[in-house]
Formats: sequence, structure tokens, C-alpha cells
Amino acid sequence: MPYQSLQHSQKRKTIIFAACLLVLLTANIALDYIFTLFRNSAFYISESLLFSTAYWFLFLPLLPLQLKLVDNTKHSGLKFIVTGCIISMHLAVYPALIWALSGMFYEHTFPYGQTFSFGLSAYFLQTLILYSLTLLAVKKTIAQPVIPVIKKEEKTEQSVGITTLPVTDRHNRKTLIAVTEVFYFSANSPYVNIYHLSRKYVYTTTLKSLENQLDSKQFVRIHKSHIVNISTIVSLQSRQNGDYDITLSNDTLLRVSRNYAKNFKSRFSEYHQLTSK
Repeated sequence: MPYQSLQHSQKRKTIIFAACLLVLLTANIALDYIFTLFRNSAFYISESLLFSTAYWFLFLPLLPLQLKLVDNTKHSGLKFIVTGCIISMHLAVYPALIWALSGMFYEHTFPYGQTFSFGLSAYFLQTLILYSLTLLAVKKTIAQPVIPVIKKEEKTEQSVGITTLPVTDRHNRKTLIAVTEVFYFSANSPYVNIYHLSRKYVYTTTLKSLENQLDSKQFVRIHKSHIVNISTIVSLQSRQNGDYDITLSNDTLLRVSRNYAKNFKSRFSEYHQLTSK
């Protein structure tokens, strides 16, 4: 599939490029005709077609050549030199192509020197602009920054939740407990019950708010009323209806709702390798 997609993309670009050249060729011939009207001179479509086609045809091999050479050149100064060489090649080959084609298919052969002078006066500026724009487009594409995206991903990976929670002990004193020592949290609106290694605490918050503060790699929502510490789970058993029963290391039995089962199993597999029954 990736190869077919790439092939389709290359074919589409080739068609667009050929269509653009056809439009430019047609415009070139039309301008030649308009120019002869202003000068009140004869218009020969065969000659106009020869000179216009030869000029635009050279872009077919030379533009890809420029792109390849520029892509393989690391130094910016050399990229400009490469582009200058391609422009010179285009302007030098153009009269040679006219000379060869006119010699084979026309009664009159157009001399190289005369056609070279014509090419400089008629096409130099637009040749310079077209190849320069191609160079600038390539440099802009290469210079697209990817660092911000990488930094954002690194920041996400490094971010962890809260490590402690302030609670009140039996003596009505404020103390901090480590969240890693919590078995699970249970909703008890407008509070949350904290089932800690030492005892049960009551904390003033909502389960949703607490979920956003906890480390998502260690704590996972298993029910609308429960958040569990994955590292404390010792067994998992299916109820055969989409729900699961989990047993914690303190022998607490909790139910995993089918609405949270998919996300739970994904997180759980990172900590345990038990076979679901």
C-alpha cells in the first residue's frame, strides 16, 4: 500500500507538471501571435511552435536534475552554483536543439549563434526566475522545523502526576501521603475516599479532577466511581459480559466496568502478564 500510494503521488505530480508546461507553451504561442500583430509582421505557427516547444521541453529533464543535485548538495553556496549551471545549460542547449530540429524537419536551419542571442533576449529573465523559485521552494521544504514537535512529545513523556496528597490524620493534623502507596480512590461526593496503605482518608475534590492530576501510567479509571493503582493489582478475571473483577494486593475486590475495560486492559498489560480468565 505505501508503495502504491507513493507511485500514485509521483504520477499525479508528473501530470500536473506536464499540464503546467502545456499551459505555458500555449501562452507562449499566443504571446508570439499578439506580438506579431503589434509589429504588423507575419506569424508562422510552425516556427513559434518549434521555438516555444524546444524551450519548455528542456524543463522536463533539467528541473528534476536540478532538484536531485540541490538535494545532494549540503552547502548553500554550492546550491546556487548548481542552479546557475542548470540555467546556463538550458540557455546553451536551447539553440542547439533548435538547430537540430530545424535541420531535420524544416527547410531552413536556424543558426546556433543567432538562436542563442534570441534565447538570451527572450527567455533569460524567465529562465532565471523559474529555476531560482525552484531552488527557494526546495530550501524552504528542507528547512521546515521538526524540533517543536519532538520537544512536545518529550514533554508529554516526561510529565508525571502529583506525588503526594495533603490529608488530615486521626489527630486532626495535616500530613502528606505518597500517592504510590494508595490502593484506589472511590467517589463519595463531594469528597473522594482514599484507600491508603495506612488507612482510609477523605479528600475534598472530585474523582474527575483527581484523575487529571494523577500519573496516567500508574492510575487508571475502572468505573465511574473508582480509580485504581495498577501496580497494586494481583489478579484479573472476566465476568464474560464485558466486565472484569480485579483483586488488589490488600485483598480488595473491585469491578472494572465494560465502558472502561478497553483502556484499563491496555494500561494493565504494561504492568502484568496474567492470563485473563
